[in-house]
Parts: sequence; C-alpha cells; structure tokens
Amino acid sequence: MEWKIGETIAALRRQRGITQEALAGAVGVSAAAVSKWETGVSCPDVALLSPLARALRTDVNALLGFTAKPTDAECAAYVNEVAALALGGDAEAARARIAALLREYPGCPALQYQLAALLMSLPMWGGGDASGKEREEAQKLLEEAAQGNDPGYAAAAAHMLAGLCVGDDELARAEALLDGLPQPAPDASLLRALIAEKRGDVETAKRMLQTSLLQAFNQMQTCLARLASAPFAEPEEALAIVRVHEACAAAVGYPFSMSDSLYTEAYIRLGDLPRAGKHLLRLAEFFSAPPKELSSPLFSALSKGASDMSRSFQAMRRTFAESLAEEETLAPLRGTPEYEAALALLRADES
Repeated sequence: MEWKIGETIAALRRQRGITQEALAGAVGVSAAAVSKWETGVSCPDVALLSPLARALRTDVNALLGFTAKPTDAECAAYVNEVAALALGGDAEAARARIAALLREYPGCPALQYQLAALLMSLPMWGGGDASGKEREEAQKLLEEAAQGNDPGYAAAAAHMLAGLCVGDDELARAEALLDGLPQPAPDASLLRALIAEKRGDVETAKRMLQTSLLQAFNQMQTCLARLASAPFAEPEEALAIVRVHEACAAAVGYPFSMSDSLYTEAYIRLGDLPRAGKHLLRLAEFFSAPPKELSSPLFSALSKGASDMSRSFQAMRRTFAESLAEEETLAPLRGTPEYEAALALLRADES
C-alpha cells in the first residue's frame, strides 16, 4: 500500500486555512519539516500523528488514508436519502443526517459537493434557515471540496462558489475562481458513445447521446431565458425570444418549460396585464397538476423515476409559490382576477 500522507497533510492544511508555520508550531516542528512532509521528502514521526490529526481537525485514520470513501452509487443513495427527509418535511432529520455523513466520511469531495447543493436547496423545499446559516455551511463545504484531491469535484465546487460570489456581488473573486478552472477539453461524449456502440453496448451509447442532447437543450433554454430578460432585450424583442424558447421545448417534448413565466414578465414590461395574467394562471395550473414525465422519445433512455420527478416538481412549485408572494416584478398583477385565481389554485393544492 502506497501512503500519501504528505498529500493528505497538504490538502487538509489548505482546506482548514492553516499555514505551514502555524501547523509546525502546533506540533512542535519547523516549517521546513512540514514542507518536506508535504512534498514527500520525509514522513512525520509516528508520535506526531495524533497531534497532527488534532491540529488538522481530523483523525489518525483519515490522516493515514484508512477512511473508507463511499462509491458513486453510495453517494447517490445518501443524497437521495437526505432529499427524501427534506421533502418529507423533516428538515431537522435531514440536517442531522448530513452532519452524520460528513463525520463518517470526512474530506470526501463528492459528498461535500452534493450535500452542499442539498443544504442550499432546503429553503426551496420548505426546510431552510431563513438566517442563511445553511448557505454559510454549504459554502464551507464547497470551499473544502474546491481544495480537495478530486479534480472533477474541485472544479464543480469552484464553479458553484463562483455563482454564489456573483450573487453576493463579489465579482473579482468569482472571476478568480473561474480563471482557476481547468481549460475546457474537447467534448469526448460523442466519441465515447461511438466506442460504446462499436462494442455492441447500444443502450449505453443511446444514454450518452441523449444526455449530451439534454445538456445542450438545457443550456440553450437558459441562454434564451437570460436574453429575454430586461437587461438584454426590449419587451417586443423579449416576446420574440420567448416564442423561440416555447417552440424549442415543444419540439423536443420537454415537459418543464418555463415559457409561461417568461411570457408573464415580458407582457408586464409591455403593460399588457391581461395577457401577463393569463400566462401566470397557466403557470399555476401547470404546478397544480400532477408532474409530467420526461416521455419524449428523444430522452427515452433518461426517463427519471417517479420519486425523482416528484422531488424536482415540488421544488419548482415551492419556488413559484414564493415568487407569487415576494417577486417584485409580479407586483403589477397582484389584486387582478388572474393573480387571485393563481393564488387560489396553489392554496387549494396545499389543503
């Protein structure tokens, strides 16, 4: 077994924000000794393992690399377990399970990243901390994952952190995080699908191709939605863009198009409140009906299970319900018959 204790010490030290000098002082050695450990020139004495673990806020097993790491399947199962607790209304149990998983698997970038995303979703699912404490905890997890030893999750965590920084107007740090991401490599998904096809694994090839298609579609819809918003388009231009957004979703049979939301905003900007109200009511009717499945033949290999679809739908519905009450752009519609009807639909669905 090859020990990589030096790499572990370096990674944990960076994650905890500890300098080599501070770590050296905590365990009674020189900064040069710490540097030699981290570069693999030498290893710490056995007697220093416990002090090192305490200084790095971990345990000796994790320091020596003996801590088991969950498989991808186990990670997915853990995340689904926590999400089910949150959606079931037991936010306290969800938070407790997150804490237990992080204790059981300290320094696991996959869990840090995915559980951070869950923590930030709790408010949307009705179990969040209005004070923002969970967002702070999620940000700490992302900071650790971004400094971790898994390049894939480090990049994903840095990307999510950059998004948080943009939301907080920390634009310089957002740019620095994005600049530190690996340069985009040529997309290998089509070649991988071809390899699977030539090996006779048609189902895998089909799933790869459909995944690439869905990712491209989602990116296109996101770009169209942004281009239709106030900073980029006048109201008439926005309507033309929203029509493209709607037509694309219809063409591929995508059941979660938010075109009605975009129409609502565009018509409010035009001052056409009756049409804006009509689309707002259509959106409320969509969220009051049972969730639709991703049943298009274009995505047949990607159809999600009922529980996954229900989870996504409930989160989207809760976000819409909150926007009705709080979104400033909808203020002109409040008190109109369409707005009151939309509100009544959502309230009836809750009872």
